[in-house]
Amino acid sequence: MIANANATILHVNDTPASLYLGTYSLRQAGYHVLEAMTGGEALKVALEGRPDVVVLDVKLPDISGYEVCRLLKADPRTRETAVIHTSATFITAEKKVIGLRAGADVYLTQPFDPEELIATVNSVLRLRRVEREALANAARLEEADRKKDEFLAMLGHELRNPLASIALAVQMLGQKDSHGLSEADSRRRDIIERQVSHLRHLVDDLLDVSRITRGKYALRRGRLDLNTVLHHSLAAARPVMEERLLVLKEALPAEPCWVDGDRTRLEQVFTNLLDNAAKYSPEGSVITVGAHVDADHRVHVSVQDTGIGLPPGEQERIFELFAQLDTGLARSRGGLGIGLTLVRHLVEEHGGQVSVFSEGQGQGSTFTVTLPLLADAVRPEASVERVEAQKGEWRILLVDDNPDAREGLSEMLQMWGHTVVVAADGHEALTLATPGSYDVIILDIGLPGLSGYQVAEELRQRVASDAHLIALTGYGAPEDRVRSEEAGFDLHLVKPVELVEIGRVLAQLGPVKRGAHPRQRVRARSA
Repeated sequence: MIANANATILHVNDTPASLYLGTYSLRQAGYHVLEAMTGGEALKVALEGRPDVVVLDVKLPDISGYEVCRLLKADPRTRETAVIHTSATFITAEKKVIGLRAGADVYLTQPFDPEELIATVNSVLRLRRVEREALANAARLEEADRKKDEFLAMLGHELRNPLASIALAVQMLGQKDSHGLSEADSRRRDIIERQVSHLRHLVDDLLDVSRITRGKYALRRGRLDLNTVLHHSLAAARPVMEERLLVLKEALPAEPCWVDGDRTRLEQVFTNLLDNAAKYSPEGSVITVGAHVDADHRVHVSVQDTGIGLPPGEQERIFELFAQLDTGLARSRGGLGIGLTLVRHLVEEHGGQVSVFSEGQGQGSTFTVTLPLLADAVRPEASVERVEAQKGEWRILLVDDNPDAREGLSEMLQMWGHTVVVAADGHEALTLATPGSYDVIILDIGLPGLSGYQVAEELRQRVASDAHLIALTGYGAPEDRVRSEEAGFDLHLVKPVELVEIGRVLAQLGPVKRGAHPRQRVRARSA
């Protein structure tokens, strides 16, 4: 017998002899034992004594042991108490099912050997101890996961802020108004721009994979031509391919391939596949992007390279998180080993599949994405979006605690002809933002003292709809966007933002309607 002086057992039986023998055996085993002879008394003692286990006869003079068990399990105060049903009558399978469904853990038939009773109690206590440890571990893991999420959100914000400043400065060097760059300086500027773009994608992938694996992710789906997505991905990949002396070819259908998808995330899928092909391909390799539609109304997009290939064992695990080929070429090209994990999750979220085939090392690889086409899709009217900065139209208040970001964006906005006033924190912004002073307020969220959310709420209360309110921030999770809208922002832009995107946003802002409630204005989609 295993003594457990810390455990309390409630023994419930209306037969004095059975009650005495069971209690005596349990006490001999070292347990603290409470007693009851009716169902009502058992419920009262259970609430007062909080036993670890209830040894409960099913036949009681007032209410049945089944009902006592059900009531114990329904009460949050006694829900975790283990219950062992006992019965002196013939036990049928049906009765066992009734007891187990009521919440009992075990069923014993009387008369039972004292050692059988003690062994059963010990077994139930062990299971309860394991359950409590598992719950405690789960709570610790949940807390660790919460802290990890907070850390990743802060990491994204802290990384995006300097990236935004660098990206903005580099983009300004490439504006038409910038003169005097030598050919060598132009090449250096292009290098910086490519590397900043690479860093931005690494940060996005890191944060995205955390959200996707936790299920905190939602696609913004709509009808779109997959060919357009592929052309954008190819355009983004070409500079990297040229830098690495790779040949990029395409074989896309002449007709549109209409799918129901998230344009940004599908571009991320194919950009990651192209980046993966480039990473594992030596100089002079050929990378081909092709697409075709099958008889089942699906589109198959392949990214084929003539690089180092995949051994059979690697093909099974290449989509796993943090998986990377252990080769000098791959390591020299960097990466976090999460790009293909993102590809798989995003493709499956679109109702598709992704697969890889390679004949072996040195034989190249082919990744194929299969997506369902929209049935009888009507082609929307073709439109060409022209983005031009509006000249001299807006009075803008720019609020950012990063002096480089503040100075760079302010200079660019003034080059476009806007009138710009800057603030370094929320308190200064609230001092400057008097009613009617500004048409647009561009506001960082991660500000010292007052957060951007608090500033936005205060601005909405004080100046009502006197300005378009735009969040320009390093926080880009879905919950951040929801919180922005609740605080009163009209737009949520995630750093680093391309200058052309800022120009597009300013160009699309409508005239401010003085006195209108902010929720009555048409909101532009978050970028």
